[in-house]
Amino acid sequence: MEVYLDIIFIENAIIDLFLMLVTLRLLRLKYRKDGIYIAAIIGGIYGLAPIVGSAVLSSTLLKIIVAIIMIILSLKEKVLSNIFKATIMFFMVSFTLCGVTFMSLLSSSTYTIYGGMSTSDYSIRWILISILFVGVIAIRVYDTIKERAVIDNFIYDIYIKNDEKILMLKGFLDTGNELREPVTNLPCVIVENNYFNQFDIPDDKKFIIKYDTINEVGEVKGFKGNIMIKNEDSNSWTRVDAIVCGCERKLSKEDEFQALLSRGIV
Repeated sequence: MEVYLDIIFIENAIIDLFLMLVTLRLLRLKYRKDGIYIAAIIGGIYGLAPIVGSAVLSSTLLKIIVAIIMIILSLKEKVLSNIFKATIMFFMVSFTLCGVTFMSLLSSSTYTIYGGMSTSDYSIRWILISILFVGVIAIRVYDTIKERAVIDNFIYDIYIKNDEKILMLKGFLDTGNELREPVTNLPCVIVENNYFNQFDIPDDKKFIIKYDTINEVGEVKGFKGNIMIKNEDSNSWTRVDAIVCGCERKLSKEDEFQALLSRGIV
């Protein structure tokens, strides 16, 4: 009997990726995109254990340990209760899939009381693998579209004006951004430095704003600017006063927005 290790690995990786996605979606737990693919690869490798023929590798204890490792790698928030619930759900979904697979096997097999069950060509297996593969793609596409829709709802077109200089940027409404200039009590707009440095600000008009977060304590430079924010519902523009501050970091890897808006602005 010829056994193709690459085929077995790919099949098990696809199945494990599907099981992980379904498990975490059912529990509404957030997962790491890179972590869940690493977990699927580990599951695909472990799927080769029966070929080795080792009793240790095929033991129930090791199967549970591998499942826990896959769950831990996939979860964003590694809380003990979430790991426990996800592990139980993972096995429940796995047993359900096994039952469906066994039923499909019976439909394509010959069974007699004396001869038992025999299968000459289990073609339905490829149909199941294809369905799982399409299911994985569908879940990922749905998650991407959903995330994209959520982000789009919080992105606004903004104009920043100071004297004669005007910039049009995309601003993301950061509900956790409560930074304000303490004297004027104006909210702050965080802008990437490559845009912020285009403004020529006299020293007497500069603001120094100190901030204190969980991970960092520091200060940023800013200026009082006129900001126009587009209202998506009415396509009108609203003028607000705010302190425009520079930021050294890239705010969006895909350059979807170049500024962070305080919730006191919108």
